[in-house]
Amino acid sequence: MAKPSDRIRLQLLGLPTIDSLQDLSSLTHISEGLIFRLCKFSDHFYKTYEIKKKRGGVRNIAQPSCEMKALQGWILRNLLDRLHVSSAAKGFEKQSGILDNASPHRGSNAVLCIDLEDFFPSIKINQVWSVFRTVGYSAKISATLASMCCFQGRLPQGAPTSPKLANLVSLRLDRRLLGFVGKKSIVYTRYADDLTFSGLSVSKLVACFHFIRFIVDSEGFKINEDKTRLAGPARQHRITGLVLNDENVGIGRKKLKKLRAEILGLAFKPACLIEETCK
Repeated sequence: MAKPSDRIRLQLLGLPTIDSLQDLSSLTHISEGLIFRLCKFSDHFYKTYEIKKKRGGVRNIAQPSCEMKALQGWILRNLLDRLHVSSAAKGFEKQSGILDNASPHRGSNAVLCIDLEDFFPSIKINQVWSVFRTVGYSAKISATLASMCCFQGRLPQGAPTSPKLANLVSLRLDRRLLGFVGKKSIVYTRYADDLTFSGLSVSKLVACFHFIRFIVDSEGFKINEDKTRLAGPARQHRITGLVLNDENVGIGRKKLKKLRAEILGLAFKPACLIEETCK
């Protein structure tokens, strides 16, 4: 049973009160027995497979079953989407995307891009539990919700709840980084596992890198050294696939020419060949 203070917190956040599996069943219209199985034997409700990464290696995907995905979808819409994340988080949020991630860095002289290794699997079930417990759910209900959002004790890449939970778990990481670099006139944004810093000089970013690494490590994440990039004023500034200059943000001349050629090529193809190309 939630404490009075926890109930007030839930009400202020616009979240439903859940004191038991019966309450969750009533809210989701999913049987109590199925919810119990999804919680108790959550790892059995996933299909795992691998997909190749562009730069080599594989990404492990844990795809939830229809029943698990339906329950996770309800958790996402009715609980997680009502919670606010850091102002630095630009990925997987409504009315936010790669343009919102890149635009704040426009006009900078230097850009530092850092990639976090195994971002979702780095987040453990106890951190997910803390998200639900902090907003006001009891320890038992928080454990129930966390178990239905995790696979093998970690955040799965493939569940609809994972991106939002990753942003919520990363709230302290974002706040610490914003607090550190903000005093040094450095701009910081994060798109999922892509951390971007920009400033007036390369030397200022280099001087901050050691403490940035310390913050990232202390929050339980690991920097992917192979994907860390530092670009000065003489190099192209590319952030989450977009190219920046002093005034604009775009896809870049090279990609624009390629797209234009493909569009013109389709324009002069007979209709039957276009249909064949699109199949």
